[in-house]
Amino acid sequence: MIRSALILLTLLLLAGLSAPPAFAGVFEGVGAYRKGDFAAAHAELGGEQDRSPLARYLLGIMYLRGEGVPRDVTKGVALVQEAAANGYSSAQYALAVCCLYGTGVARDLTRARQLLAAAAAGSDFRAVAYQRIVKKGSHGEKRDRTAMVETVRKAARARNPDARYTLALMHLIGDGVPKDAVQEIYWYEAAAATGSTRASFTLAQMYYYGEGVPRSEQKAVSYARLAAEKGHAGAMFFLGALYYQGRGVTVDKAKAVFWIRKAAGLGYAEAQHALGMLLFSGEGGAVDKVEGVKWLGKAARQGDEGAREVLRELVAFKGGMPRETLAIPDPQATPRPDLEGKAERAARIEGKGVVLDKGEFSLKFSGPDLTDIDTPPSLPSSADKSLLTRLKGGKFEIIFRK
Repeated sequence: MIRSALILLTLLLLAGLSAPPAFAGVFEGVGAYRKGDFAAAHAELGGEQDRSPLARYLLGIMYLRGEGVPRDVTKGVALVQEAAANGYSSAQYALAVCCLYGTGVARDLTRARQLLAAAAAGSDFRAVAYQRIVKKGSHGEKRDRTAMVETVRKAARARNPDARYTLALMHLIGDGVPKDAVQEIYWYEAAAATGSTRASFTLAQMYYYGEGVPRSEQKAVSYARLAAEKGHAGAMFFLGALYYQGRGVTVDKAKAVFWIRKAAGLGYAEAQHALGMLLFSGEGGAVDKVEGVKWLGKAARQGDEGAREVLRELVAFKGGMPRETLAIPDPQATPRPDLEGKAERAARIEGKGVVLDKGEFSLKFSGPDLTDIDTPPSLPSSADKSLLTRLKGGKFEIIFRK
């Protein structure tokens, strides 16, 4: 059963905690949509607690088509626009098509071209096909769509990895082809076989929870490693979590830190946050509080609120100041909090997290969320925007005993 927003595991649960907690959310919504249960899909995707680009996009598609809800083109376009504004290539493509034919918005060929260029850069091969169509001249929406499908299929048969991944998504939502879960999985696997890191990471997650495929933690590890070794930051973070928990692989905290560090080095804010906390705890390596603060600062400067809160707590602990009066430290400064804790006592489960007692303070970890199936991560503008999944940091709290 798929968990909330592709929350596939809790990063720092103890190895003995065999079953991850149940969550509801976007990936359960995707699963319901795949099965044609639109009422359940709407319930999972429509909550205000999850405004992820994938959720907004699928809801938009449902309203544009009237799938499980009254057809509302205006609302559908607004939802797709929200997802497109967050860099989601599938939504950029869908909005471009709306602009091209005046569906729910004024016809705007210039904007359609801009959106198609952005979607094509995000590896949506439908946008590549439509760029060719627009260049030659439109023959009407129906004929253009037929031509698009033929172009994507031809490229997929020619082993183009982006076309194969795109064709899988087309079978998920029924864009010019029948909705077909078997074909969807087939083309994900074909795309992974020809180098698509997005497809490999998607399969890693699907195998982890058995969504559309038989559950296999070993295959999840295999696909995650395949994507991670080709530079996919989300897969690096995921693989690190699998090594930490020993899911489908022997527990190896050092390898967990290795992969999380690689994701952090690519500018992945949530990995930077997690790495900072791991360096404070010494999990998987030596304690290094100065470097831990450095990585927390990197995450904070990218807008990671959890990292900012940890830095506030560190400053409060060092100076004895009321938490309410704290400001985020100067991003250019290098704080050196004096946290010489006593010997670590046994870790214990508390709620859905783990508490590591450090004498005068404790570190409380709860898991990062893996989200979404096809959404760019929170990376700086210079970083790779084609990543399949963004990761939301979980809660990493420092609990002080003064």
